[in-house]
Amino acid sequence: MPDIDSTENYICKQCRVICRLKDGAWVHPEPWATLKARQVCAHPAPLRPAKPREMQSGSMPLFKRDKIMREEQLRNLVVDHGSAIEVATVGCYQKHLTARAHPRGWGYLASNGHYGFGATTTQICFDGPGELAAEARALFWAIRKLVPLYRITLLTDYPQIANMVEAWRSGDHSAMPPGYDMTPGKSGYERKLVLAARKVHEHTDSVAVRLVDDYADTALGRGANELSIIGWKCSAREITKSEAEVQALTAASAALGVEPVLVTRDGQVDNAGEDNE
Repeated sequence: MPDIDSTENYICKQCRVICRLKDGAWVHPEPWATLKARQVCAHPAPLRPAKPREMQSGSMPLFKRDKIMREEQLRNLVVDHGSAIEVATVGCYQKHLTARAHPRGWGYLASNGHYGFGATTTQICFDGPGELAAEARALFWAIRKLVPLYRITLLTDYPQIANMVEAWRSGDHSAMPPGYDMTPGKSGYERKLVLAARKVHEHTDSVAVRLVDDYADTALGRGANELSIIGWKCSAREITKSEAEVQALTAASAALGVEPVLVTRDGQVDNAGEDNE
């Protein structure tokens, strides 16, 4: 248990909502007890002191975003929610001669114009085959973004990935890459593939998987591969984040044969690769 300061807000280890020590007992204070009524537990206990952003939102997020990542959608390929789409996931792992940690780039590209790229250099949780680990990262972000909004078919050339997704669909949440640590991290975040497994099983009718001989056999696979390389280069500091965003927009639009124009959150279009998160 952490050192307790009764004046501080803490993250609850049971439900991840803010809790405080009051009159010798742990409670979920207002307004969070009301605003998070569906999430709060009956017996709160402290995990760690809450961070400033968590104190504003009232809870900790389910997962942590990668330090280097970007997700967008091309305007000319937007389809209605519930539509059937395909999405390819690819990982890029190469040892870097000068970087202290070896990046694992990831990318996904969907037929409705959604795409994402990024990278991680962590070696704490999963230090198995680097390329498989990178593609598993792409898999998580694609599932998080697209399920259950669409009925997706995942394209992969990794039998391990295909078999894992099929196991998740059947309810086997223990199906993970060799060496993957499923226990929550010290900060309380659940492991990303654990969240993905749960989501796939919950929406099993919205997820299918197709094993292809080679990612290069499909335009989606080729585009996702380019995105994963861009993520790797950005993590290795061979290109800047701004350069990566522009290159990703070019790669995704070229792979799908449409204009490099994005949908933004405010409904306007953006073709400049600027930060509109």
